[in-house]
Amino acid sequence: MIVLLRRLTFALATVTASFGLLSLAAPQPASAQTQQLPAQVQLTPELVEGFIGSYPELDALGQQLEAKYGQADVDPEDPSSVVAGYAQYADARAQMEGIIQNHGIASIQDWVQVAYSVMLAYSFAERGEGGGSVDSEMAEAIDQIKNDKSIPKEQKDQLIGMLEQQMAQISQLRPPAGNIEVVAQYADQIKQIADSE
Repeated sequence: MIVLLRRLTFALATVTASFGLLSLAAPQPASAQTQQLPAQVQLTPELVEGFIGSYPELDALGQQLEAKYGQADVDPEDPSSVVAGYAQYADARAQMEGIIQNHGIASIQDWVQVAYSVMLAYSFAERGEGGGSVDSEMAEAIDQIKNDKSIPKEQKDQLIGMLEQQMAQISQLRPPAGNIEVVAQYADQIKQIADSE
């Protein structure tokens, strides 16, 4: 059961890891950032290809920028966070925008939303059934907790409450119709990006 809880928590962390990246694109008060989920975009093959094509160039630029500015504050679970980490520097931002625009994405803000949408859809695709397996795994975990006589009632209530809260968050994160199908065509390439960090 611990393994199942870890997998479910990791799945939620993976799909929400990109959230901090959007604060660069659309600054908001901290309270708004924690309460409102970022908008996803409707993915097209061209947008996914633009993300995939730009990522290696942005990654290479990130290595150059690290030599120049030092290590950026990046999220190791979010392969796209290097963009946010270095976008505070005007010359770095200009170079990143050039790369992004060469791959058909209009701005850093748009790229961040595309990256978020791609990685989120990829995460759901990897889970299978358009995220339905996440729901069934959560329901299974809740049943296991309810039926486990070794867990005290108070702890059961806490665990079940935590899982129900995560289920509500995951349902809000579910990608728009069609995104999982578009991303599935590029799963091997996206996996390389996800595994590169």
